[in-house]
Amino acid sequence: MRIYACIIKLHFVLCTKKEQVKHMTTKRKDKDTYMKYLAIIDTIMQNSDENHPMTISDIQEKLYEKNLEFNADYRLIIKYVDIYNEYHNEDIIIHEKHGRNQYFYFTDRSLDTMEAKAIIDLVYSSDFFTKTTKENYKKRIQKMFSSHYKNYFNKLIDIHISKNENSQVFYKELEKITQAIDQHKMIRFIYKKPSLQKDIEYKIQELAPIDTMFSNNTYYLLCQGNRELNSCLSYRLDYVQNVEIVEDSRVYFSNDQLYHFKEKIKNITYMYGEGEMHTIELEFDGSVYTNIIDKFGHSIDIVEVADNLYRTKVRHVINSTFYSWIIGFGGKIQIVGNEEQVHAFRKFLQSNFINI
Repeated sequence: MRIYACIIKLHFVLCTKKEQVKHMTTKRKDKDTYMKYLAIIDTIMQNSDENHPMTISDIQEKLYEKNLEFNADYRLIIKYVDIYNEYHNEDIIIHEKHGRNQYFYFTDRSLDTMEAKAIIDLVYSSDFFTKTTKENYKKRIQKMFSSHYKNYFNKLIDIHISKNENSQVFYKELEKITQAIDQHKMIRFIYKKPSLQKDIEYKIQELAPIDTMFSNNTYYLLCQGNRELNSCLSYRLDYVQNVEIVEDSRVYFSNDQLYHFKEKIKNITYMYGEGEMHTIELEFDGSVYTNIIDKFGHSIDIVEVADNLYRTKVRHVINSTFYSWIIGFGGKIQIVGNEEQVHAFRKFLQSNFINI
């Protein structure tokens, strides 16, 4: 009886282990299938779009580069693409056949490339985000698109501007400019700044684009100046028209040049219009303290010179736009210190508003 019982017990143990092995094998098989499915779908999502479809061999090559321990033939790829589309109840991954080749590309992007580019420019132009947060935004945006557009979202200059409120920043010329920056080429464009003159002939500009930025609810294009290697020009992007890429051109900016560009523009808030950049001293009433901070940022030094009266020095382009901004506060902001700058402001008032 004892021998018989031992035989039964041994049979039970062997059967149990057999079932455990079968269960583990099935579990492993399910895991491998799931891994294959994810790898194939993710490869198509990350490396394809309408302009860059992938063939079967393209997909297989990308899987090989990842050192995955499995092969994916064309039947398996088609099967998984069909399952993915069936689950979403629409053809998110397009499968087309041209001649003997099968082509696949992913179509469902939450944003188009230029909307995403505008978001990156907004984030990088804000003091609200830390440098690490900005980099994280960039990486997350890059993952939303195929690898072919990764460089579209790189930023050359880390600019800190204190105010960016307009979320409707999107211009049709941005794509060409972005392509030129990515391809290290110059651009040719017409700068149609509003004028009282009719039928004015606008000069064609041919410059090297550095970057794009957002400041005071306006989008700007930054370009290298013609005369100086480290000179930086700015153009309101909504006045930039008919952008063309100069195909036979080649442009590279060194780290030293990028540093000089950044230093020239980091404290400029209104960069459009006539005039040159100067250091100017302002005296202002406490009631407009927040307006000063909004315009020039938190990095400026402000000194209280009397009860509710303050002074600060800022770097700014001195032009009619700047003078009009001062006038808008009804005398609560005054230009002080430099007599030449005070005289220039008085001359502007005499010419345009009053006789004093």
